[in-house]
Amino acid sequence: MQARSWILALALVAVTGPAAAQKAADHLGVASCASGVCHGVAKPLETTSVLQNEYVTWSHFDPHSRGYRTLRTDASTEMARRLGIDAPERDPMCLSCHAENVEPAARGPRFQLDDGVGCEACHGTAGAWIASHDDAPAISHDDNIAAGLTGLERAASRAATCAACHVNSADRHASHPLMAAGHPRLVFELDTYSELWRTSGGREHFRRDDDYRRRKDESGSIAIWLTGLVEDARRTLEMTQSDELSQGVLPEFSLFNCYSCHRSMKLRRWRELPGVAPGSLRVNDSALVMLAAALDAIDVARAARLREATAGLHRAVAHGMPALRAAAGLLFSELPGLQRELTARSFGPTVRKELLRSVLAAAERGEYPDYAAAEQAVMAVTMLLAETGRAGEFGPQVDALFADLRDDERYDAQRFSRILARIGHARAEPQDVPAVSPR
Repeated sequence: MQARSWILALALVAVTGPAAAQKAADHLGVASCASGVCHGVAKPLETTSVLQNEYVTWSHFDPHSRGYRTLRTDASTEMARRLGIDAPERDPMCLSCHAENVEPAARGPRFQLDDGVGCEACHGTAGAWIASHDDAPAISHDDNIAAGLTGLERAASRAATCAACHVNSADRHASHPLMAAGHPRLVFELDTYSELWRTSGGREHFRRDDDYRRRKDESGSIAIWLTGLVEDARRTLEMTQSDELSQGVLPEFSLFNCYSCHRSMKLRRWRELPGVAPGSLRVNDSALVMLAAALDAIDVARAARLREATAGLHRAVAHGMPALRAAAGLLFSELPGLQRELTARSFGPTVRKELLRSVLAAAERGEYPDYAAAEQAVMAVTMLLAETGRAGEFGPQVDALFADLRDDERYDAQRFSRILARIGHARAEPQDVPAVSPR
């Protein structure tokens, strides 16, 4: 492995020149990973711990590779016209998520903006670690992380990396005007989307085998799911504190649940919250709703506090942005402690069953009344059925849940809850144990 790193270092000098090879901060671009001795072989290798065809998989099957090209479609051009943007493929707002829009001074000689969302967008700027990241055991994985490699196998690191585009960040935000112009509504759940990405196009980006787990010590699916929900909630609450998120006298509507307003006028049922009048705008709370349902299985007291704080957030909307920001700040302060508790917890078979039970029970209580919450519920239930070894028993019900979500205009909360209830009743086992007590 050491010899390969020397070959790679010499190759970098050959293609970029000595000065560029010494400039460790360079964002090198996907071409620097595409060699046949690195990640560019045509077919996956069976004799190595790494497939080494990751570049080929990315370029042919990974939607991230098409991020920049999306900006040149007719749909993007029309969206840009509505927003008064001349060329989306040159606009910083669009490039911030559809490409690796790093500063020109940080771009290595082989970097190309039109490569889209490439290796370093997720794995970190590679100049300081590209020559050493395969030098184990002389150079450890932690050493490379210290040099700037992003440890995506770690739930918190993956959540922060993915949510920057798929939820929001300070410089990346799918605003209400952007969505009104035609941009899709952002939907994200970290574990589900991680697995969809890993196997996109039917090609594995990496093998999740015993060797991988031994080398990487990857966080399990449940930890990734819960950490992603916390990160989603954190970023949503953080948005409320921004002075820039306003539309004149009104707040930026992307703060709110789209289905507070975008719903059929024939809908007979709404979500009743203490002190919140029907028709009120509700903050986008789908991650908070799902977190509370999960906490019913592992910390009942914290689940109750989270529900009350979320209801307080919705009540504050009626009293203006200062009240909303104060309520969001209180809720925000709960999240670090919650994340620490979840990080320290193990999720054995009993807890997995209880998590599934609590998520299904929340459906029977009507806690997934809108489309956004239902999306999170389906992804959670699908993952938890797999984690409890019962996915094969409920294929028709899961298919029915996804069918119910094909069209948000036809979503029926009562029908959706009935399908989840059938799973809940069918999965009852005599050996199931009572809910886990709070720690």
